[in-house]
Amino acid sequence: MSTKEVDRQLYLLRALAGQKRGRTVEDLTQELEDMGIAVSKRTVYRDIDVLSRHFPITETERDNLSYYGMMEHFKLEDIQCSFDELMALVFINRMLEAFGKDPIVKAGRDLTSRLVSSLPQLQQNYLQGIYQNFRVELPGSQAQGGQIQTFIEAVRQRKEVDIRYHAFNSDEVSRRVIHPYTIYFRQQYYIVAYCTTREAIREFRLDRILDAQMLESIFQPREFRYEDYCQHSWEALKGDKDYQVVLHFAPESSRFIREYHGDKADSLRDLPDGSLEFCKTVSLLDEIFPWVLSQGADVKVVAPEELQVLVQDTIRRQAEQNGLI
Repeated sequence: MSTKEVDRQLYLLRALAGQKRGRTVEDLTQELEDMGIAVSKRTVYRDIDVLSRHFPITETERDNLSYYGMMEHFKLEDIQCSFDELMALVFINRMLEAFGKDPIVKAGRDLTSRLVSSLPQLQQNYLQGIYQNFRVELPGSQAQGGQIQTFIEAVRQRKEVDIRYHAFNSDEVSRRVIHPYTIYFRQQYYIVAYCTTREAIREFRLDRILDAQMLESIFQPREFRYEDYCQHSWEALKGDKDYQVVLHFAPESSRFIREYHGDKADSLRDLPDGSLEFCKTVSLLDEIFPWVLSQGADVKVVAPEELQVLVQDTIRRQAEQNGLI
């Protein structure tokens, strides 16, 4: 089976799974042609036949037309799973991945991987495609994910999405067209996308998207790698600068910082007087700044100057407000 054939069949699979009323072969052939994939109806019929050997594809007659769709349940070994439950395998594996390398966590990842590996190859390919564009970042909490299927399909099909978004900072609602690149979960679901209005990569919190409509227009993704995009974030916020943060922690707090926060540093270095040098590159100072303040007199900001000024001004204002100066 060629790569083009696999890609075509995976697209057909997504199309069938995403439409409860079903699709005709004519519909599917036209959709492929709109994507620049020229195929005959005979080829689409053959693809559906191949897919039906591995997936519960149904055929119904309405108005003298044959409609093809996907049954609500897949069979995984001796367990009947819904499509959402198969998606949960992806979610669980990503969630466990975010916990680290604990032996129990590793066992859980091995278990979900084994369940996925028992699926037919086409189903494995389908879930792998979702896995590559779906992430979980802890800590997590209750989240609103009602529109997430729209964005999963938009990411996979590279289709533009028209959204109405309520921005937190401006407290305004705006309409814009975005190119969704990936989805991650951190207390809430976030869509990382290219915003055609801002002409830049932006993040959109899913529960602030008031309305979303996947368009038929296909976008060509710009060069984007999620790991590069977020590698210099302290918690969740991302910026477009690089601040080389250097902190010196007093000897009495060095052991605590190494034990509980050392994994967030790019590098740690023991200094001759027993203090600890903590180095971290961040793209914004907004999140690391309050953390530095929380360390009190145990930390000295060596660099950058912008962070030094923020800390000095804040401490001065606190002292004035509390009548210390």
